[in-house]
Parts: sequence; C-alpha cells; structure tokens
Amino acid sequence: MPLDAVRLQDIPGVGPRLRERLVSHFGSEEMALRAVANEDMEDLRAAIGERQAIATVRAARGLRYRASPESFLATDEAEGIYRAVLNRIAEHANTAYARMRIATLFPSGSPELINDMRSISLRSVDLRRRLGDVRELLRRIKPLRRREAQRIRGRAIVARSPEELAKARSMGFERLLDVHLAESPGELRDTASGYDHVIVLGDPGASLPGVEIAERLDIWYIAPEAVLSFYTDNRDALEAAIELAALLEEREIERFEGLEKLRDALRRLFDDADSSSISRIDDLLRRLPQAIDSAIARANTELRQRIEASSVTLGGQDLLRALGRGDLIRDVFEMQMQGIFKSVISDARARVAADLGLRGGEALWLEEIIPQEIKYPIEINHRALRQLELELRRRRESDALSRRREMARSLMSMGALAEDLMKRLMQLDFLYAIGSFALSYDLTMPELIEAAGIGFRDGRHLFIENPEPVSYSLGACGISEHSERAAILSGVNSGGKTSLLELIAQIAILAHMGLPVPASECRISIFEELYFFAKSSGTLSAGAFESTMRKLSAVATEKQKLVLADEMEAITEPGASARIIASILDMIHENGSVALFVSHLADEIRRFSRTAVRVDGIEAEGLDDENNLMLSRSPRYNHLARSTPELILDRLVRTTEGGERIFYESLLTRFRDTQP
Repeated sequence: MPLDAVRLQDIPGVGPRLRERLVSHFGSEEMALRAVANEDMEDLRAAIGERQAIATVRAARGLRYRASPESFLATDEAEGIYRAVLNRIAEHANTAYARMRIATLFPSGSPELINDMRSISLRSVDLRRRLGDVRELLRRIKPLRRREAQRIRGRAIVARSPEELAKARSMGFERLLDVHLAESPGELRDTASGYDHVIVLGDPGASLPGVEIAERLDIWYIAPEAVLSFYTDNRDALEAAIELAALLEEREIERFEGLEKLRDALRRLFDDADSSSISRIDDLLRRLPQAIDSAIARANTELRQRIEASSVTLGGQDLLRALGRGDLIRDVFEMQMQGIFKSVISDARARVAADLGLRGGEALWLEEIIPQEIKYPIEINHRALRQLELELRRRRESDALSRRREMARSLMSMGALAEDLMKRLMQLDFLYAIGSFALSYDLTMPELIEAAGIGFRDGRHLFIENPEPVSYSLGACGISEHSERAAILSGVNSGGKTSLLELIAQIAILAHMGLPVPASECRISIFEELYFFAKSSGTLSAGAFESTMRKLSAVATEKQKLVLADEMEAITEPGASARIIASILDMIHENGSVALFVSHLADEIRRFSRTAVRVDGIEAEGLDDENNLMLSRSPRYNHLARSTPELILDRLVRTTEGGERIFYESLLTRFRDTQP
C-alpha cells in the first residue's frame, strides 16, 4: 500500500498528538507523510524524537508491505536474537542517520519486502567493494546545523526616514546589526563615527568616510555573515562531503548535480589566500602600536646620546641679542640641532615602515604619528594613531564586506544543494554499513525456495569468535538428501547444540530481513513466524508451566513457521515432557512447518510421536587427555549421539587395566543397556 494513499493516523502508533507534532514540524500532512515514506530519519528525529521516529518508520514500512514489524518474531527469545543481530549490523554504521535507519529494519514473512531489501543488500555489498574504506570520511558526515547568526559588531544600518527604518526592521535586520534613524547630516555623522562601516538607506547628503549607500536590501548584501556562517559552522562536514562525493563520481558510483559549483564556492570561502589583504590589515592593526612604541623608544635613546655628544656655540651678536630676548638660546639650539632631530625622526619612521612592511604611500601615515618636531623626548601623536587605526579598520571592513558579499551571493542559493548532498551521503552510509557488515562476516545471499525448509553449508555463529563452520538442513531444501521437516538434535553437553539453534535463528532472521547470511551457501523458504524457546533453568512451577503451554499453543496455527526449542523437557517431568514435545512436533509436521528441538529424550519423543521425526546428533569422537570433547560441530543425520558420561566411561575403559578396567566395563555395559 503506497503511503501517499493513507493518512498519518493510518500508520500504527500515530495518534492525534503525534500527528499534530509531525504536521507542525513539516508544515502539512503531505510533507510529513513524504518524510516518513523517504525515511528522513534526522528530520523525523527533530520532529518527534529518535525512538518515536524509528517506530513510525517501521510501522509505515509494515503498512506499505502489509507486514507487521512484530509478527515474525513470535517469542521474546527470538526478539533477543534479532536485537543482538541488529546491534552487530549497527556497529558498522558511521553516522547517526545510518544507525537509526538500521534500527528500522525488521524480519517479516512478506516476499515483497524481503525481495526489496535483497536488492538493497546486493547494492550495498557492491557499493562497499567499489568504494573501499571511507569510514573516516563518513564519520565526519553530519546533519548540517542551522544556528542563529551571531550579531555583527562594527557595522550598522542608518535609515534617513522613519519609513526606511520601519522597512529595515520588518526585514529582520535588527536581529543581526544595529539599526538607527538619522534624519539630519549631523546625526548621520555622529552615528557613523561610532562604527567601522555604515550602510545608509537613502541619500547621505555628503560623502563620509566608512559610509556607503545601500544598493539593495538582500541579506547577502546587508549581512553576508548570516549566509556564510551556515557554511563555516559546518565546514568539516562539508569538506568531508565534497571529498566523498568526488570519490563517488570518480568511481562512477553516483553523480551529484552542482557539486563542482559548490566545491569551488566553498574553496573560495575557506581558502585563506583569498583574504591576504584582509589578513595584512589585521596584522598591521595588531603590530602597529608596538612597532611605533619600539621605534620611539629607540629614537629617544639615540637622540639623547647624540645631544649629549654635541655642543651649541653662541657668537658675540647672539649673546647681545640674548640679553634682550630670553628665547634666543632656544632658537639657536633648534637651528643647530634640527639636523640631528630630522635624522633621528626619519630613521624612526623608516624603522616602523620596514617593520610593518608598509607599501608605497602608506609610509606617509607616519608623518603625523611621529611628527617632525624639535622636542625631547619625541612623543607619539596619539590622535593621529587612533585616526590611522580607524581608517585601517574601515578599509578592512570594506574589503572584507566586499569579499563576503561576493561569496554570500554565490552561496545564497546553494543551501538546498548542500543539504541534499549531506542527506544523500547519510543514506549512502546506511548502504555502506550493510555492505561492510556483509563483507566483514563473509555473508552470502540465501536462495529463496518454495518448499518449507532451511539448509546451509559452512554456517558461522555471529557471536562466537573463530567459530567452526557448521552445515545442516531441515526440509526438502536441497542442501542434503534428508528432507524431514521436524528433527530432534541430540549430543553431548557443550557440543554446540544451543549454538546451532542460535545460528539457525540468526540465519532465518537475516534472510527474512532481506540480508545476506553467515554461510557459504543457504537455501530457505519464507516463514511467517519464528519461534525460539530457550533452555529452561529447571522444572517449572504450575503457573510457569501453564504460561509456557500458552506460548506453545500458538505453534498449532496454520501459519508456516520455524520452531526452535532448546531442551524443553525441563518444563515438567521427563515422561510428560516427552509426550508434550512429541505432540507439538506432530502438529508442526501436520501444518507444514519446520522444527528442530534439542533434547536428551530423543528416543522417548520418537516413541510417542505419530509422525516420522528424525533424530540427529552432534557426535563426539571422544575426550582428549584433558577431558575436552573432540567432535565435529555439524550434526550427523539419523544418528543418536552418545552422551558425555558414556564417553568418559569409554575413555576410562581404554586407559585403565586390571580390576579398575573391569569395574568401568561393567558400568559402561549397564549404562548402554539402560539407554532408551
């Protein structure tokens, strides 16, 4: 059922409140349904939280394929194995999106859903092989953040009329920078003096430093930082996305429209070489006060030394004039010392110019800052210095603003492109994770068959380190010549019976999720339900026994199912449990299902069963010198395996002599004679 033919509240679990939250976030029911159908996990998480987003997508997929996410896993134990498998797959995800998307996967009896997921799985493996190891890039892929742009300092908008002021405020500029009203030239001049750059709405009346007439009211023009901050905030993720997308195009895996345009625009934004003039002004502003202070201190030292080594000569006429004028001596001093002052001050200016790397006419700035005065000590003209710093800041702001506007204008329309790129790469990580999981465990896509059954060669338990490969089959699946659909598995303790049951469950769950399985070859039919009954810890109480019987009653339904049970004889007394298990196997056989029961009561169960029940065994060849089992983990068909006590007695018979050996032979004979 396509989701565009349903309402939000048709999705199981979506009530009025959840619907309201989805519609509020996405703007309409149609947009919310589209997000659910496209499995936009990040957007859904933002709207309703991660847990609810996963549940909603699962439910929607179940609705689309008419397959309830809860229907296949019929017992808590089966659910536990599914969760463990899902967690193992999620370990290969590199993004939060992929982990959430993996959490939406579930096994089902829907051929359509299984086949669609099989196609996705095959694509995933091919993608992982062709792309290679790009985990480091994928780990940097994240949803793009959109935070409130920071307020801009040093720049303001000045409106020349109340109408222009209202317009600027209505466009939201007041959130980004100061907005003033200055109706007279004097008000404009006073306002402009407090900022590095002023954008005037209207006629300024006269040319003022640091003031420009607004050519437009676009956000990229007035406050380009508000556009650029989106890209700078997400720089690492965007750079990783560009690199990964380029690799995908190079390997001819995917094409990305507009990628080169976005890459070039981001390169200009992030390339420091593009802002060399701005960096130089920043460097000048930072070093200017110290360079001048250092040059003045050195000049005063040099001036003192040169004056101390000099003398002033007064002629006779100078002395006569000095008697009538008290300032004559100063005039004579200035006349005779002006060369020294000029030389020292000239050297100080040259030293500052060289230290700061001033170019061309920039050295003229220093003539006012270090004035040509005959005065000791030489002093800085702080007003001229502050004026230069203001001029530099205005020049910097003008250059930076021009550059930012150029970049913001080119990037203004690329937000959707960047968002789409990031979403596609997060979706790719979902495929990459499935492919990585499949290749890490050397998984194989199973063949789906019509006849009820499951069989595999070289199956490997997912949660056992270095597992021994196991081959086994139930039903007419073509893996072996044995076609019985119901079997009892016998064998020694610690021989691997429980592990085999778990392996069968893992294979069945993965196959019904449409994923490859841990085997070199696998053939399996589509079941409607999986029952897994774990080993009981002891004889159950009357209440617990009744509860277990209620669970088992579901086995009698007509649905085709796979039933796996581990030593269920512990539910009650051995004689009664053998009859119960035999009856269950008969029911399973009659309704066309498949079952494997691990039991030490194989002969009793077979005796009480009305239908043919195969008994297989994981046979041990014996015990080694340290009493460890020597065995093959693959069951032998139609073979009742020996128990651990029998193996120990047999080993004792073979390793002892005399009366001790006779004693063990007697026990072994009695043990075998009393075996059912």
